[in-house]
Amino acid sequence: MLVELHVHCSEISACGRSPYKDMIDTYKSLGYSVMVMTDHFARYNANDKKLLGYDNIYEYYDGIYKKAQEYGASVGMTVLKGYELRLDSNLNDYLVYGMPDEVASDYDRLFALDNRALLALSKEKGFLVYQAHPFRNSMTVVRPDYLFGIEIYNGAQGHDSRNDIAREWAEKFSLHAISGSDAHITSAAGTSGVMTDRNIKTMEDLVLMLRENDYSIIRNPG
Repeated sequence: MLVELHVHCSEISACGRSPYKDMIDTYKSLGYSVMVMTDHFARYNANDKKLLGYDNIYEYYDGIYKKAQEYGASVGMTVLKGYELRLDSNLNDYLVYGMPDEVASDYDRLFALDNRALLALSKEKGFLVYQAHPFRNSMTVVRPDYLFGIEIYNGAQGHDSRNDIAREWAEKFSLHAISGSDAHITSAAGTSGVMTDRNIKTMEDLVLMLRENDYSIIRNPG
């Protein structure tokens, strides 16, 4: 089973270029079974949506996700809701899996957390936090003990994510490692992800797979 862990759609992420239906169809055609939506979830995004008349970024995000989930089911694709979270403290991005709705809906409090507090909250609520593309320009290196893991391969076009350094960093500090295409347009889909023998149907399935490292890293799978 191929699983995409990092993808954006144009309905939520301002930098996205393809709508969720096109992304889902593309990943389906590439042989993926699971696509995790990890659209930007940050104060700047909340402010942008307010300018468009949407006062609550969580409700907007969740509404689009539910439509994507329904469409995915209609074409045989499991669509799960993750986040690419940014805290107020710096420009870092964090891929988050399994974050409860009660946490995401209290986003003003969430965005104001520092890394230590985010780690504590993730342990309390049972979700996983990985730093995305941790060695790109403008990223701040986070103490390894404040993270569950990092993205060691990021397939985004037009960025130098220094994936080799990220891989070495994960090995040095025993961080859980993932990879993702970071696709913003259908032409960039399918450069990475993970492969597993598990049948992933729910976020709970995904989180357990990630916790137990029951997958292999893939890139350019086909």
